[in-house]
Amino acid sequence: MWTSIKATRAIVATAAALFAGLVATPSHAQVEYVRVCSLYGAGFFYIPGTDTCVQTRQIVDNQFAIARLNTRAATGTAMAASLVAPWLPSGTNFAISNHWAGFDGQHALGVSGRMRISGHFVFSAGFAAGLDRGKLNTFNERTQTEQGTSTPAESWSEIRMLSRAGFMYAW
Repeated sequence: MWTSIKATRAIVATAAALFAGLVATPSHAQVEYVRVCSLYGAGFFYIPGTDTCVQTRQIVDNQFAIARLNTRAATGTAMAASLVAPWLPSGTNFAISNHWAGFDGQHALGVSGRMRISGHFVFSAGFAAGLDRGKLNTFNERTQTEQGTSTPAESWSEIRMLSRAGFMYAW
């Protein structure tokens, strides 16, 4: 009887040791989330999982640049949509059209004209102007002031222009 109790104790102790070893050993390697990069000076860190060293200000500048390019693209799309060439019915020599267009929060106004130079020869031209404006707040570089937390923001407002001209010969 003592041998069976000793054998049971040995089995339980072995199982407990194996279970403790499984619990103590992680199944995957630990991830280092923020690793400071002192190669270029203060404020730089490695992007997790890579050897790319960046600065927080670079990330903020990239956010502003991407937002600015997105609004420029939306303004350009609105300007292109506002340049609708007028239809020139037979028997007429001049036509003018005026159109407004909006795309993704940006707006533009376009004016187009068409003129019959001779029976089958037509000149057309157009001009559009759009207001490229936007604002982006970032939470990467907040600073505490006496009035509260200051969040950096950048806003822009710029008039963009687009024009076109062309000839058409029909027979």
